Amino acid sequence: MAEQDPIGISEVARATGLQSSALRYYEKAGLIAPAGRAGGRRQYDPSVLRRLAAIALLQEAGFTIAEVRDVLGAGNDRWRELARQKLGELDAHMARIAAARELLVSAIECDCSGLDTCELIAERQGHHRKVVQTLPATTRRGAVGS
Repeated sequence: MAEQDPIGISEVARATGLQSSALRYYEKAGLIAPAGRAGGRRQYDPSVLRRLAAIALLQEAGFTIAEVRDVLGAGNDRWRELARQKLGELDAHMARIAAARELLVSAIECDCSGLDTCELIAERQGHHRKVVQTLPATTRRGAVGS
């Protein structure tokens, strides 16, 4: 199979819909690497398009940039293990969403005159502290991904 010519950063950006700044960020994060430079501009092996498609898939599945780097650097068995871990995280998140939805439906259907007299709220007095303490530290700080 013949070797393909490198493609410029603007061509990669056009082919993927990514900004060149995103490509430079991915490079800095260790997700992609240029094949070299031509005229001072980054050049990539055409295989970078497939790698960027894998990065997009992993991000859509909820992986952070650091996790994407780990998955892409892992062997077959290890990436599957990381994917199973992510499934567990997603399942736990879905359970929290379902519980939150159930609480909101109950609150909407409640016949109380307002939040200050609602039994649902009275039942949870002192509960907030316990919920906040069980959340991961990154969630409490607001840093969801890396």
